[in-house]
Amino acid sequence: MVYKIENEYLRVEASSLGGCLSSIYDKKENEELLYQKESDSWQGQDIAIFPFIARLKGKTYTHKGKEYSLKNHGLCRYNEFALIENKGDKMSLLFESSEETLKDYPFPFSFTITYRLEGKRLHVSYEIENKGEESMPFGLGAHPAFRVDSKVEDGKLDTSNNKVMLDRPTKLTRIVFDDKGEFVLGKEEYGTRDYLPTDKKTFQDYKTLCVEGEGLHHVRLVRGSGRTLDFLYEKINYLVVWSFPETGSYIALEPWMSLPDFDSCDKEISKKKTLLHLEAKEVYRFSYSLGI
Repeated sequence: MVYKIENEYLRVEASSLGGCLSSIYDKKENEELLYQKESDSWQGQDIAIFPFIARLKGKTYTHKGKEYSLKNHGLCRYNEFALIENKGDKMSLLFESSEETLKDYPFPFSFTITYRLEGKRLHVSYEIENKGEESMPFGLGAHPAFRVDSKVEDGKLDTSNNKVMLDRPTKLTRIVFDDKGEFVLGKEEYGTRDYLPTDKKTFQDYKTLCVEGEGLHHVRLVRGSGRTLDFLYEKINYLVVWSFPETGSYIALEPWMSLPDFDSCDKEISKKKTLLHLEAKEVYRFSYSLGI
């Protein structure tokens, strides 16, 4: 099922499966801004990543001596969200733990996504409540992908005429992944830059371009045509730029609060590096917004 909100400038749609964005439509310019699935590339559009980002090392983890497993990017993307509010320009979708989710993630929770339009800006917020009696370790991130300009040269797709512009020249630290781009090896200096690249060679070299998020509160995705999307992040620990290495006229611009598993990691979930911890009955909130 698809849920919708709109105002004078934007029409936004989200799918009940995963609660994620499926369309961001500019009504004045008659233009779709969110990536629409291409047959030879990524078959997603957006993911609410919870309770773990990417893959677990060995595909399993433990809690209190018992072994569990999670699919890539956790639980939300594989489950239905219920519409609990729609005020025309604002809607909230809810996913709650169940007997089935507790088999993979033994922590009771509720996960609410709210989409709200304010003029030419879309606000996206996640609210997580720990409904259990013990501290809940979790990972969290967003994974929206946006259309970019491209051309084909010598049979290869070229998306280099787009940039993720930073607010100011910033000294960056890159998270280093293994050759497959799955597990974290460490980090290294990435220089002082005022933009992040979007060319396919970058994603061939890095698979996932991930930098520490300190100071990255305002970035702009500037397409070759000059069309700009303006992103505001209240607080992020990491910013990820990602696309398929050869196909797809899109860039995923992903604010993360935690990282995937490290190549050398503890299997006990409470000891995993970078995870957040939410105490019993407490609520955690995360948000970002984009403007046209």
